[in-house]
Amino acid sequence: MQTSRWLGLLTTVLIGAVPALILFGLATGAFTVDALIAGNPTLNIVTPPGAGAVTGYVLIEALLMAVGIYVLWQVRALFGAYAAGDILTLESAQTLQRAGGGLLALAGCNIVATAVQGVLLTWANPPGQRQLAVGISNTEIWFLLTGGLLMVVGWALVEAARQADENRGFV
Repeated sequence: MQTSRWLGLLTTVLIGAVPALILFGLATGAFTVDALIAGNPTLNIVTPPGAGAVTGYVLIEALLMAVGIYVLWQVRALFGAYAAGDILTLESAQTLQRAGGGLLALAGCNIVATAVQGVLLTWANPPGQRQLAVGISNTEIWFLLTGGLLMVVGWALVEAARQADENRGFV
């Protein structure tokens, strides 16, 4: 139970730290056109992207951050339930499923976001020199596998929680 409390505290800190770091990056100018180009070395950027492309890029990153915070929120709720002793309950199992679904969504969103961001950053290039780059990295593969595993374990726990409730009804 103590481990669940500590992990719940850690996820609470992360939920606050991630947006704070993004805001810090915006305030310090870390999200400049040069930084975005340097962060995407596979793109052939001939003409620097305009302000609209940079804004779109940052908005997509904000969407990814929101999905990530949703996953952290679900994990935090799960750790809170475990710390309270609510381990084999329907709500805990469903929270685990939601966390897994969030990881699956994060993987899918990241794959699409990378492609859209590449188009945005090369949109100012002359026709024929714009790029659409689609790829799947180890990160997305691990998010897909972990998210799928959490969902399957969540489904098993839903059934176990239903059986436990049914067994309590017989006693």
